[in-house]
Parts: sequence; structure tokens; C-alpha cells
Amino acid sequence: MAVTQASLRERARTLLEAMTERNRYVYALPREGSFDKVLAIAADQDLQEAEREADGSVVKLVGKQETNAPQLIVFDNAALDVVLMEGSSDSVVPVMQAILAETGFVPQSGLWGSALDIGEPGCGRALAILAHMAVGWDDDWTDLFLLHLASPDAMVRHDAVGSLTLAAMVCGDPAPALELLAEARKREKFPKLSETIDDAVRVLKGFAGEAVEIPAS
Repeated sequence: MAVTQASLRERARTLLEAMTERNRYVYALPREGSFDKVLAIAADQDLQEAEREADGSVVKLVGKQETNAPQLIVFDNAALDVVLMEGSSDSVVPVMQAILAETGFVPQSGLWGSALDIGEPGCGRALAILAHMAVGWDDDWTDLFLLHLASPDAMVRHDAVGSLTLAAMVCGDPAPALELLAEARKREKFPKLSETIDDAVRVLKGFAGEAVEIPAS
């Protein structure tokens, strides 16, 4: 799918606006060396470690302020070969600016361009990274996932189901994703992929607080 650089830059701007409106800022950083740099800079900015996953790949840091304290979650995502960084509250912005000045980041416009090259190497990875940035849903998200779910390549469709499920949970609104999955389920001819879609629907309905039936194994 051919797109212009101007449209990609506009999409990146829209993503940033959605993050700003919600005080949720998500960036993908080059993986090499970034995780330790983020932790060091955050410590210099008076953020303290609050939680850490057992394997050390996810760390939550918080500021010392009693109100409007900056919060930062850092995820060393080996599968996607990036470090994902999410900050919340407006007070985290200076901290993230200091980090990004040191580490750099993977441009959202480039990720969007790669994700639109359906079937090309890296398109699924780009979509998965973008899914972590879907803090607010709009028609562009719908169109992007629709393209992936309609791909003639079953692996592209499979990966899209996982990324769509993640994006729905990130934005906190599973309704658009459930509509897309329902349409994809009608078209799907591969039994295993149909089961994957059904599983994703159950996950999102459960996420929305609906009672879901667990299939017998």
C-alpha cells in the first residue's frame, strides 16, 4: 500500500495528540543498551523502583511526589527487539524527554509505514509495536487492522489477531476490536485460525467484564 511521508508524519502527530490527551506516553526505544539507560536516567530524575517482574524484564518506577507523581513502566521486549517505555501523568514528560534525548526512539511514522506494507518483512513486528501505542482508538487503527486481517497470508492474519487483542486492551475499549474479529471470523477458512479468533474474542469479552464460556479441552 503506497503512502506519502506527509501522511505518515500526520499519523505520528495524531498518535502523540492521543497520548497527550490521556497523559499516557508510549515509545519504543532501540533495544541495545536502552533498558539500563532508562533506569539510570529515571533514578537521576528521582524516580524510585516500585515493582519488578521476576525475570527483570519489566520495571515500574514512580516519583517521590505525594500528588501527580510521574510513573514510568519499562519493558525490555526481546521478542520485538525494542524497549517499550510508557509514562503516565504530565509530570513524567520532562523525565521522558531526558531519556529520549539519550536513547533515541523508533519513529512512529516509520512503524506505521512498515505496518502498511502488508506481507513485507517487518510488517507484523511494526504492527505489534504500534499496538502498545494504541492509547486511543480511531478510524486509522480500524483500517490498519482490517488490512492485516484481510491479508491472503494466514500468518499475517494470525499475528494481527494477537496485536489487535493487545491494542484493544491498551486503549481500554474492546468494542472496535470485537467488531473486526467478528468480520474476520466470518471470512476465515482455516480451523486453527478460527479457534485463535474465538480465543481472542473470549479474552476481550472477559476484559470487558462479560461472562465467557470456557470451551472444554
